[in-house]
Amino acid sequence: MKDAFSKLHPFTNMLFFVFAIGFCMFLMHPVCLMISFIIGLFTAIYLNGKRTAAFSLKVLLPLLLMTVIINPVFNHSGATIVEYLPWGNPLTLESIIYGLAAAVLLCSAVLWFSCFHNVMTSDKFVYLFGRIIPSLSLLLSMTLRFVPRFRTQLQSVRKAQKAIGKDVSNGSIIKRVRNAVKILSLMISWSLENSIETSDSMKSRGYGLKGRTSFSIYHLTLSDKICIFVNIAEAALLIAILFSGQMHCRYFPTVKFELCSVSAILFYCVYSLFLLTPLVINVKEEIKWKRLLSAI
Repeated sequence: MKDAFSKLHPFTNMLFFVFAIGFCMFLMHPVCLMISFIIGLFTAIYLNGKRTAAFSLKVLLPLLLMTVIINPVFNHSGATIVEYLPWGNPLTLESIIYGLAAAVLLCSAVLWFSCFHNVMTSDKFVYLFGRIIPSLSLLLSMTLRFVPRFRTQLQSVRKAQKAIGKDVSNGSIIKRVRNAVKILSLMISWSLENSIETSDSMKSRGYGLKGRTSFSIYHLTLSDKICIFVNIAEAALLIAILFSGQMHCRYFPTVKFELCSVSAILFYCVYSLFLLTPLVINVKEEIKWKRLLSAI
């Protein structure tokens, strides 16, 4: 069953993710980074389930640690020298803090893009951009749809090959390479066959013909309009505070940023409320659904 936020109009979903990912990628304030990461993690877990938590532990944490370690090795800016590296370059406190901030930003972006991929399906993307950029929207839609299908097909092929002892995990190194080449050949054949079937299907449905119409089940509801208005108002307030210079943050040559000013606290609160939009909508619908069930 799809969550309540995913059931909203595609424009409502797209507007939220444009602002959410935009703020996530351009805000380097430490508090904002933590807000984006924490809420993004909970949102991704809610939308994708437990596999997101496993993905976060297996991929995001090593990625975070690697970024924190690598950045100070190559970035030597900063006024506070902690130690000198064996090859003579200084290790600065500012470069370590900046590396940690960059790592959190990268992990947050990955989490929000995973949420985007879960909510913005290919049909929503085509609905939004099909009339404006039809060729590009169709290409992106097919690409987004192809990746999960390719992964599913690859798993099926590997299971079949493993059942007959011809998987990449069976035999010697040479045999494993041969098995991998065989699987790759099967996947290429499947991809080409699938592209031909897609082309024939599109041609039979009149794609590219003049006067061709399209069917859509999406309609702007009152909930969509309220959500759009609230999101735009919150984003406008956040942008206004940013342009006022109250959330200025720097890491070099020394670390300096506003932490507890009135504008900063207001920004934290509004930013948190904005990013919590999907969770708030879903929790509200769950409470409403449980009340209806208890009334039966």
